[in-house]
Amino acid sequence: MKSVRFAVNLPVPLAKQHNYDTGGIEQVLINVNLEEAQESLLNLVTPLPSESLFLTQALDRIVSRDLFAGRDLPPCPQAAVDGYAVHADDLGRRTSYGIKECLRNGDIPNSPLNPGQAVGVVTGGPLPGGTGAVIPQELVKIEGDRMIFTGEISPGSNIKKPGEDFRSGELLAQRGTRLDPGLIGVLAAFGQSEVPVYRRPRVMILSLGREIVPCQAKPAPGQVRDSNGPLLASLVIQDGGQVGGVEVAGGENPDGVKDRLKKLLKQADLVLTIGGTASGVCDNALLLLREIGAHILFWGVRIKPGSHSGAAIWDSRPVISLSGNPAACAVGYQLLAAPVLRAFQALNPYPDRLSALCTDPFPKKGGPRRFLRGYAVCRQNGWRVSLLRGQKSSMLRSLIDCNALIDLPAGHPPLEPGSQVSMILFAPSHPEKEKICNERCF
Repeated sequence: MKSVRFAVNLPVPLAKQHNYDTGGIEQVLINVNLEEAQESLLNLVTPLPSESLFLTQALDRIVSRDLFAGRDLPPCPQAAVDGYAVHADDLGRRTSYGIKECLRNGDIPNSPLNPGQAVGVVTGGPLPGGTGAVIPQELVKIEGDRMIFTGEISPGSNIKKPGEDFRSGELLAQRGTRLDPGLIGVLAAFGQSEVPVYRRPRVMILSLGREIVPCQAKPAPGQVRDSNGPLLASLVIQDGGQVGGVEVAGGENPDGVKDRLKKLLKQADLVLTIGGTASGVCDNALLLLREIGAHILFWGVRIKPGSHSGAAIWDSRPVISLSGNPAACAVGYQLLAAPVLRAFQALNPYPDRLSALCTDPFPKKGGPRRFLRGYAVCRQNGWRVSLLRGQKSSMLRSLIDCNALIDLPAGHPPLEPGSQVSMILFAPSHPEKEKICNERCF
């Protein structure tokens, strides 16, 4: 079934019930496939401006320009062990050396070595000119002012060469690299106390259900605590965004909701609305977006859960409307909102897609493209994914420990244990470790 662009005139009874002016007719692309939905959003997203952060504040932020080594590291020959530096001409020819001086941490050599001389050095300390090797201190004997060594040592032993770690001009971090502790340490070694990073996307979240109350409130009969707002806020933070607010419209009148949404949009790079995305008498998300003058990108996606999802643009700011059902809300976020957040930070918007062995059955068959919530691990013989309990769209249970979505094509047969499935992996704790595991497994 192909997506079709329809002239959508909002239902008059529904518009009157919510006191909305239906206005004219808008061309809306409805019932799109997932890739069309993602493309329509990502075509409108560009990386956010750069800002400078202290290294100690930059963990997990995204580098906004290529960073290069300003000099060799180490900058000069250094000792790799505590011991004695000896001249290159003496290697294999001498067993007794006159101790010229003994350097300590922070000392620099007074002059180059001459044949027959030895200089005491410390790990990481600069070596005198003419050094051919460093003999570890545990291998020598000291007799007065002389150092005795009767063993054998190869030229260059225990010497850290200039540029051995990094050469001047070498690329340290490419634009779009995530700052991990190791990279932060490298930048510090080059004296870079600040680092240019992309600004974190600012996200506002608004639940539209009139029955929804804040999670800390005690719900009255017919009311429901907001679980989707905190859920999305956590996912946003996990994906590098910052949450400016988690709000509920509750029983606010339509004009108040419109004003509130426009206020949130003016403060945000992305707004997520929750609920009201279907076509029931209480579903007002599409009406609301049209009433504030947003351009609708699409409405409805051919997936399950998450089919009742849509997106719009208001004053160049994207709005993604997600289902109020918890699992559908989370799946819609992972497939539509998370790619936008990554694109804002110049990251690859699409999560890793892997082949995995599914350990559990799923008896349902047919229907639209389906995304099952799972927990994936990489074993010695490849990726394995288990189905989490509570696969209904309305259930929260399957969101606990969920780190993967199993992608079943439309019209799929029942899933048998041991089946190979296509799996989307998201939010790994250690991205590089997961990448290495993937390369080894496949």
